[in-house]
Amino acid sequence: MAARARRGAGPRRALRPRHHARRVGPDVRRRTRAAPAAGREPAAARRRAPRRARAAAGRRRTLPGRGHVTPAERVRATLAGERPDRPAVTVWRHWPGADQDAAAHVDAEVRHRDALDLDVLKLTPSAAYLAEGWGARTVDRGDPLGVRDYLHRPVSEPAHWHALPELVPADVVSLAREITTVRLARARVGPDVPVLPTVFSPLSVARYLAGEDVLLTHLRDDRAAVVAGLATITRTLVALVEALVDAGADGVYLSLFPASHRLVDAGTYREVALDGDRQVLEAASATWLRVVHFHLPEPLLEVAPALPAELVSWEHTGPGPALAEGMRLTGRPVLGGVDQVSVLRDGTPADVRAAVRAAWAATGGRLVVAPACSYPLAVPPAHLRALVEETRALGG
Repeated sequence: MAARARRGAGPRRALRPRHHARRVGPDVRRRTRAAPAAGREPAAARRRAPRRARAAAGRRRTLPGRGHVTPAERVRATLAGERPDRPAVTVWRHWPGADQDAAAHVDAEVRHRDALDLDVLKLTPSAAYLAEGWGARTVDRGDPLGVRDYLHRPVSEPAHWHALPELVPADVVSLAREITTVRLARARVGPDVPVLPTVFSPLSVARYLAGEDVLLTHLRDDRAAVVAGLATITRTLVALVEALVDAGADGVYLSLFPASHRLVDAGTYREVALDGDRQVLEAASATWLRVVHFHLPEPLLEVAPALPAELVSWEHTGPGPALAEGMRLTGRPVLGGVDQVSVLRDGTPADVRAAVRAAWAATGGRLVVAPACSYPLAVPPAHLRALVEETRALGG
């Protein structure tokens, strides 16, 4: 059967990257979605029951001193402003090579979680997986963080935003791989460990598709074209998040890469990006653990209150709000507390322990202890152990 991608209403021009084949995504098998048969309950409605069951599992919590507390219960207590038996903790990194295969990726992630006894299995895919669905080509060149370099980006002209097709996640190799990753991870860790896949916001995906300079130029010169592309990207991401939840995810970690005063002002972000972020998060509304991560320094934390999320993460040691101020701006507890470069990679175990204690004090315990972002591959294992051990030593 010929490959197909589901498209939105109205005619669209095919995307034709320079010097490359006409089709947008080499791994896209196109299809259309048939309407449900008369009298048949829509698939989304049929899926509500298992989603509600997972959300309820996250709410079941044993109070401190009344039996074993699971990682999910520990995190849920933190979200509710309660003190669990001990603070929740997690760390994450990229897995270059392994992240190209669902089974290998899950094996690396679960071994990492088990070795450190982490409270959240935060799945960190190749950062390029969404852009690759629309035809980006990337390569692993040994980046210190484990991210891939771009050989080709499919958007270079404003018209290309209008030509982006809406994708069916299960029919796109790089997206289907992440759905399988969640399903395998859930089977490996069982119901008591939160499984948190990573998704990039619509504007983040646009940045990967075009590159930062091209995206900012198009936002200035032809904003309507970018907005049209963002609408297509958003619809695809909503479908992806729904599939991830159906596969067993307890929420979603949404990375807002361009949400920084260094790139756009708050007014522009609200105009072109905020509603798309909200739609993606609302696609996981039946879950209980949604994180918004502001990737760059000088984050636009002032937009966070408008987003339906349970935790907020940002680069709190660079230019921008410190932990206490960020909590005040966002009204949310924090995922973070330890700088992944200056402390976790370049510091000492004593520095790591001190950072954990300082973050706990600054947030009043409204904290899931973690690095501010993916930690570099060169972080010494002893530093990871220091982070986890100091968190445990804080007690409830």
